[in-house]
Amino acid sequence: MYDSSHIKLKDSITLDYILSRVSEYDIYARYLGKFKVGGIYNSPFRKDSNPSFGVFLSRKTGKLLFKDHGSGECGDVIKFVQELKGIHNYNEVLLQIVKDLKVTNDTILKASVVPVHNETVIGIVRQPFTKIDIEYWGKYGISIPTLEKFDVNSIQYYLCNGIVKGIYKDENPMYAYKVFDKFKIYRPYGDKYAKWRNNLTEIDIQGWAQLPKNGNLLVITKSLKDVMALYEMGYTAISPSSESTFIPNVALEDIKKRFKRILLCFDRDRPGITNMRKVSLKTGLNGFLVHKSFGTKDISDAVDKWGQSKVKEWLNKTI
Repeated sequence: MYDSSHIKLKDSITLDYILSRVSEYDIYARYLGKFKVGGIYNSPFRKDSNPSFGVFLSRKTGKLLFKDHGSGECGDVIKFVQELKGIHNYNEVLLQIVKDLKVTNDTILKASVVPVHNETVIGIVRQPFTKIDIEYWGKYGISIPTLEKFDVNSIQYYLCNGIVKGIYKDENPMYAYKVFDKFKIYRPYGDKYAKWRNNLTEIDIQGWAQLPKNGNLLVITKSLKDVMALYEMGYTAISPSSESTFIPNVALEDIKKRFKRILLCFDRDRPGITNMRKVSLKTGLNGFLVHKSFGTKDISDAVDKWGQSKVKEWLNKTI
C-alpha cells in the first residue's frame, strides 16, 4: 500500500485538490455504487462469486482503504482507481477521477455521513469438503448431501467487517453455517473464544428454511449439528440461533399450526436442563434428554459414541 497524496500534477491538480471538493467515499461510490464502509461485496476487479472485497476506515491514518481478500490487493483510493481502470500513471489517475466525478473549481465539498456498518458483517470463502471434513461430520452420521441441504460449507477463511479472522487448517478445520443471509462460523477444535463466531439474531432460526410445510413431529434442539444428526435418522428439527436464546413467539405460533407434536431436546447438563425447564414452563412444550446410559450430553455425541443405529432405535422407542 502507498499514499502519494502530495505529488503535484501540472495545472496544480493534486489529490489534496480533489479531496477538497469530493470525498474519498464519493470516489469509491462513483465506481462501486452506494456501499457501506466495513461491508463485504463482490470484487469489482474480477468475477467474484464469494463476496471478498471491502472498503474500511484505517484507524491509523483515518483514510478509506480497500482490501480485496481474493487477490490480496490493498491500498488507498488512488490505487483503487489504478487497478479498476488499468491506469498506472499517477497523474492520469487524477485526471480520470476529475473527469469521472466532474470536479471543477466550483465543486463544493458537501458534509455528509459516510454509511458505516454498525453490525458485524461476516464474509466467507468456500472450498470443497476435504477428507478431514468428511471424517469429522461422518462421526455424527452426517453426510455431505445433508451438509449441503442445510447450507453448511467448509471454508478457506472468514472475514469480520473486512478483516480476516480465521483460516482453515487440517488440525483446526472451519465451517460456515449459512442461516438466511447471515453466518455462524464453527471451529470444532477451537477454544471457547474461537470456537464460534456469528452475526445471527433471534429470528435466524437454524433449520427453518429446510422445514417441510407440515408434519407429525418437530424437535427443537440446541444446535444445527443435532438438527442434522436427527435429520439423518428421519426426524425433523430446528434450533435457535444460540443456546442463550429461544425461537420468537411468532415463529412458535407458526410451527404449532404446522406440526402435530413439538418436543424440546436440550443438553443433558446443568445449563441445558435448567434452560429446558424454563422454556417448558413458559411455552407448555414437553422435553426429553438423551438417555443417561449413553454418557453424552446431546444427540450428535451419542451417535459418535454409540453409532447411528443404536441411537435411532432408542429415539424410535422414546418419542
